[in-house]
Amino acid sequence: MRRRLRGDSGAVTTELVIATPAFLFLIMMIIQGGLYFHAVALASAAAQDGARTAAVGGTDESVAAGKLQAEQMLAELAPTLLQNKSVNGRLVDNREMAEMRVEGDVIRVFVFPGANVSFHVQEIAETAVERFRPADDVPTDTNDPPPTP
Repeated sequence: MRRRLRGDSGAVTTELVIATPAFLFLIMMIIQGGLYFHAVALASAAAQDGARTAAVGGTDESVAAGKLQAEQMLAELAPTLLQNKSVNGRLVDNREMAEMRVEGDVIRVFVFPGANVSFHVQEIAETAVERFRPADDVPTDTNDPPPTP
């Protein structure tokens, strides 16, 4: 009977009890990392789409339309992925560039015991404002000669 107590009986159970939480933690971190990178890609796409919309005309109305476009994209593609979302647009560089900023916090899959960890995403897209000019109109910030008729 003493030989049975000295064997490896129960060793697998002990190893499983130790390894399972670490394995589950690793799986949750992989999922959280995937959600983070998906949120970065989504925020970047929404910012670029909003900036392109805001660049048409370069007016305050087009910036508002770009902001709405970015908000709609976020709402359609991942309505719950980003929390505390913020979309802001503005014209910069003497109203020659349209900038769109999208930011928010990625949902948490796993709560870290004893730590308040959040994954914040911030993406900024900037594009040149599109203005339609007559063929003989040359921008004032260039030294190029006017086009010949």
